[in-house]
Formats: sequence, structure tokens, C-alpha cells
Amino acid sequence: MAAPQRQEPTAPVVDPANPSIQRWLDLGLTLILNFISESQEAEMIAAFHAADPRTGGKKRLSQHFGHHFDYTTFGASDTRFTPVPCYITDFLPRLPVQDSLPDQFTVQYYPPGAGIPPHVDTHSMFGEALYSLSFGSDVPMVFRMSGANDARKMRLPKRSLTSDAKDASEPASAEGQQNGASASVSPSPAPAGQDPDQVQEHEHPSWELLLPSRSLLLMTGPSRYGYTHGIKGRKTDIIGGQPVQRVGRYSITMRTTRRGDEIRCDCEYPGVCDARIREEQARNGQTS
Repeated sequence: MAAPQRQEPTAPVVDPANPSIQRWLDLGLTLILNFISESQEAEMIAAFHAADPRTGGKKRLSQHFGHHFDYTTFGASDTRFTPVPCYITDFLPRLPVQDSLPDQFTVQYYPPGAGIPPHVDTHSMFGEALYSLSFGSDVPMVFRMSGANDARKMRLPKRSLTSDAKDASEPASAEGQQNGASASVSPSPAPAGQDPDQVQEHEHPSWELLLPSRSLLLMTGPSRYGYTHGIKGRKTDIIGGQPVQRVGRYSITMRTTRRGDEIRCDCEYPGVCDARIREEQARNGQTS
């Protein structure tokens, strides 16, 4: 099978009042450059490794604050809560969406070569605004409109984050599946001897968005509900036409939890919507 086709989205709209803010209006996507300072970045990295000094492994390390991510429900835990550190609370008043601030935070360290499988974050368990603050190094994030193949995988039995749940149980460790949370739509295994990138079922073209260090990404609308996002697991990226070796990257994924009757979704992407999948299963007498 040919390599997946790549396609760039429309050019972003640059905020005339603040050129550091770029918006892809048709996707509900916003990127804010230099959202934090270099000194704040250094403080965050130091705080992370003060709690967990490990840096030599190949797997990502995670720390949860606020309501911990629950790897069995894909929502937020009702019982596990860790106070949110000031290096996070200090910038909350500057987030673009102020009427519903995040209360679930997953901080992760990705060693060179570690990636994030393509996934769509849980729809019903969290509010619309999904944030990712990147620091430590630049990295390209891959976006792709979800399709029938993703919908099929979302309905497979025992769809869970078992391996990540094991990581999460380790001290000072944890998207989560990918950034600390979400329903993965990982590709099917490749036949022996074939490159997995050559056999993935891409029904729609994918494209890469460079996330510079200290930038804040906000996903709403289509980018939140209808697109998969992920990061290739590789040690070298092509940035500006030149190969760039990856170094350790950190991220803070931020979500607003929903409880009780708030847990719902009426988005335009039923194929990858956990609420619609539960409704289908209930009608068919199935369990997840």
C-alpha cells in the first residue's frame, strides 16, 4: 500500500492584535506561541523531575494533578485527586476559554523516540476545550479526519488502555494513553516484514502541525471531536526541510471534567463518539 497521503490545512488566521496567536477557524484549532517563558519552562521541568528523577528510559513518564485520569472509564477519577501545583494554576487565568477552566491535568515526559498513538479524546467525559502545552523541545503533531476504520476500531471489544493503566499505577508516573487520556484508534498490526506506516488504513489525508516548545494548543470543534491526533514515535523530525534530532519533550494536557447529567455529547462525529457508541451498545444489548 502506498504511503499515507499528506495534506496541509488552510493557512491559519493570525491574530492582528497578537501575532503569536494562530487560528485554523474551520478546524476549531488555536496555537499560541511562547505561551510560557523560558524561566517558567525550566521551573516546570525541574518540578517534574523533583518528583520523578527518571530520564533514561524509553517510555514516557506521567504525573496527574487535579482529578486523576481513569484508564478504565476514559474519564476522571471520583476518588483520586492531587492538588494542582502553582506552576499550573499561575497560567490558568491566561487560557483562552475562561468560562470552564480545566480541572484535570496530565503532565508527561517523552524521551526521544517516544510517540503518541493516533486517537480521539473521550467526548462525553470532558468539556469541549482540550489543551496541550508543549515544552522542552519542538515536535510535529499529526492530524487526520477520522473515518470508518477509526469507527470500527472504537467498537472493538475490550477497547482500553491496559498497558498505560499499568504505567499509571507506578509512583509519580502515569495521556495517559496519549496525553494522559483518551480513546485510542491505533492502527491494525502490520503483516510480517512490512512497514506499519505503509499498511495503515488512512481514509483521509494526514498533516503535521509543528508544536514549538512553550506553545499552547487548543482543540475545539472538529479538531476536538472529529480528528485523530498523535505524534510519530521517532528520534528525528524534518523541520524546515532539515533533519532535527529530538530531545526530551514535556506536555501538560488539560481537560474540564463532567459529572452526572453533564456526561453527554451530541457532536457531528458519531463514528468516534463514546456517547453514541454507548447508545448503540445499549440498543443492541451489548456491553463495552
